[in-house]
Amino acid sequence: MIIIFFHSLLFIYILYLNGFIFLKNILKIKESYNFYEISLIGLVVIIIIAQFLNFFIPLSDNLLIFNIILVTFYFLYFKKILLKSLNINFKIFLLLGLVSLSNIYGSGYSDDINHYHYSYIANTDVSNFIWGSSFLHPLYGTAPSWLTVHSYLNFDQFRLQDIHVLNGMIFFLVLGCLFSELYSSNKKKIYFPVLFSIIMFVLLKYTRLKEFGIDRPSTLLFCFLLFYYLKFFLEPLKEQIIKNFIIITLVSLTIFSIKVIYLPVLFFPLVIFFKNRLILLKKDFSYLIILLPILLILMKNLLSSGCLIFPLASSCIEYLYWSNPVGAKDLSISAEIFNKSWHSYTGIFSEKDFIQNFNWFNTWFLRVKVEILELFLTSFLIILITFFSFKLKFKKSFLNEGLTKDFRIILLLIIILSLLIFFLKNPVIRMNHFLAISLMTFIFSSIFTFNIEKYNKNFITVFLIIGLIFNLSKNLQRISKNDFINNPYLMINEKVFKQEKKSIDGFTYYVGWYGEAPIAASPLVRKNYKKILIFDVLY
Repeated sequence: MIIIFFHSLLFIYILYLNGFIFLKNILKIKESYNFYEISLIGLVVIIIIAQFLNFFIPLSDNLLIFNIILVTFYFLYFKKILLKSLNINFKIFLLLGLVSLSNIYGSGYSDDINHYHYSYIANTDVSNFIWGSSFLHPLYGTAPSWLTVHSYLNFDQFRLQDIHVLNGMIFFLVLGCLFSELYSSNKKKIYFPVLFSIIMFVLLKYTRLKEFGIDRPSTLLFCFLLFYYLKFFLEPLKEQIIKNFIIITLVSLTIFSIKVIYLPVLFFPLVIFFKNRLILLKKDFSYLIILLPILLILMKNLLSSGCLIFPLASSCIEYLYWSNPVGAKDLSISAEIFNKSWHSYTGIFSEKDFIQNFNWFNTWFLRVKVEILELFLTSFLIILITFFSFKLKFKKSFLNEGLTKDFRIILLLIIILSLLIFFLKNPVIRMNHFLAISLMTFIFSSIFTFNIEKYNKNFITVFLIIGLIFNLSKNLQRISKNDFINNPYLMINEKVFKQEKKSIDGFTYYVGWYGEAPIAASPLVRKNYKKILIFDVLY
């Protein structure tokens, strides 16, 4: 517990100071942000920086130590300003900290750690970005930036523990943002029902970090994106639109860089730009910051697989000799087959025919019906609780009341495109929680209206306490079941964990799993290696 507690505080310290430096010294934003907002923006900044650095150097402990030293010098020099601007409610901090620590201490590990997560992080710790890495494992070609930041924000000796610490931190910071807005705001706001519903969803559905692969961190960042838009764009200050547009864009691009199915979140910056184009088209060199994550996304895709969007085979540039269009096509098809529950099917269709024309739907539905029911009942319960807690009323006019038309348009576009991706390629419930959150938010912004003077904060507090107790108790039960022992290596060894170090023409890399990965690189594919300057290239 000492390591968990110390590393949690250390990572928060790093995130907060990186966010503060970015906002105040680079964007030069004058608006007041709270501790959680600054820290989450700091997380986004670190993800971008880590991805950039890894193109040239490994993300070893030395980089993290250097960052700690750098921000500490900054803190000592600007200590008075930092302490004066530290906007934090310590009751919320301690309460959410307790819940988050119980999550970290009580959780096992994501099933995807056996497929490619742990070995991807290990490779990134010891090597700069591997060109053609999709030849090692097809899912390396997706190059998720969340795994890159896992590599940056960990100490190698405690890597298995720090995976949970970082996941616990994003859980803590997003809830902190939402709680702080509800309880630390100077006035009641029309979007409070939305914030309340998101808090309840996170507390009820995200009760163990074992389920945090790369999907739930993406969803939590999406929750922060919704929060940021509601806080800063419902009644935008014209002089701050450019700066806030940059932050919205950076957060949206970061979510997309974690997983390609989050493409719909890019409607946020696109609609904002269209709506405010007369203001945003003004010459401002701050926009150059946006180009960095766009360039990084393109580069990591091109370098890992030779494709602009992996695993879209048609986007692969075949004259790049490390290009892997065959691997992209194979992954796209095999992932679709797996996601549509082929392995539960007992009929006469071939794999190719099974995934066409909704032939898969009945088999898929039988496999996931309990998960769908749980998600539906949870969402319906949250809508019901929110409806009565805030004394919502049905709208008389669908178009003119409640949250802005722009916000509803963004949500509707996200829902439509997400549903298309869901049914065409990726009908996996756990990967689409952001769709459920979007649907709930759309319902609150389109069907109901809210009188900000009539809701009872004490009544709402009771439900939030119930949600916190539910989340905490689930993890306390797990801790008790494990005899109050948290041993990451033991948890892995119980699953016959195996970390393999392999070599191609003298180049060493890691591939680790326990059991068989459902999708793995074909052993029949001949992999070649060459060194180009400082870069390792597989083809």
